[in-house]
Amino acid sequence: MDGTANSNVEVNQRTAFGSTATQIGQQNNYYGISPDQACQMVVDLFMQNFPKLQDIARETAEIRATELCNEAIQKISSHGIQDFSSFADPDVQYILYEAQKNYARFGTSEMLENLSELIAKRVEHNDDLVLKVAIDKAIEIAPLLSQAQLNYLSLLFIYTRTQTNTIKTIQDLQVQFNYYISLLGKADFNSISYLNMLGCLQLGLHDIIDHLSKTYGFPKNEVEKNCPELIKNLSGDYMPSHIGVILAITNLEVQNGPKLNPQIWVR
Repeated sequence: MDGTANSNVEVNQRTAFGSTATQIGQQNNYYGISPDQACQMVVDLFMQNFPKLQDIARETAEIRATELCNEAIQKISSHGIQDFSSFADPDVQYILYEAQKNYARFGTSEMLENLSELIAKRVEHNDDLVLKVAIDKAIEIAPLLSQAQLNYLSLLFIYTRTQTNTIKTIQDLQVQFNYYISLLGKADFNSISYLNMLGCLQLGLHDIIDHLSKTYGFPKNEVEKNCPELIKNLSGDYMPSHIGVILAITNLEVQNGPKLNPQIWVR
């Protein structure tokens, strides 16, 4: 995928819609802090700082904190990271504690997936100041969003900020429409003010039909005729901010959509 059609278009989607990629296993050689040591360190930190609760509630909080830590470490390892020394970094510990607090309170499976993936991204990009600040904010905001609101951010991101270089015909575009509607169709289009208040959006006037026509070189009337109403309704005054992009990309991965590199957009 190239960025020639539009300055906001900067991604190459390398896999077909709905496809999966095979990962080759390799020997784990950990440096500095092992996964078990990292998890125990973070859970201990959480239990020392989380408000004192009655025994049952405290036990539940500890179980959830450990569950989140284990899930995050599993995702970090799947990203090819074998050095967990960043878990001793006060900056990383702070945001891990924030994530654990929220998961300890709410404990939903969706939050577990989103927060653990965000933590993995945070550790992976610990040396990129702009990106790690955006991920930190996304970790704080993610628990405040519903799945439908996350789906809206993902749709808005796909159709305002990306271009897929495998789309050569209007039929290819229809296939993409159908794919993303099946993946993200339960989207909340009524939370724009709320998402803007949380910093997930930024001003950016756009007409989806015009944008798709210019991006892919299709006649505007052909795009209009084939574009579903759900996608047309993305037209408006806002685009995803850096925080919104992080949340959108993470949600796509959690929903088994394409895996995209946030460094392309957040820089």
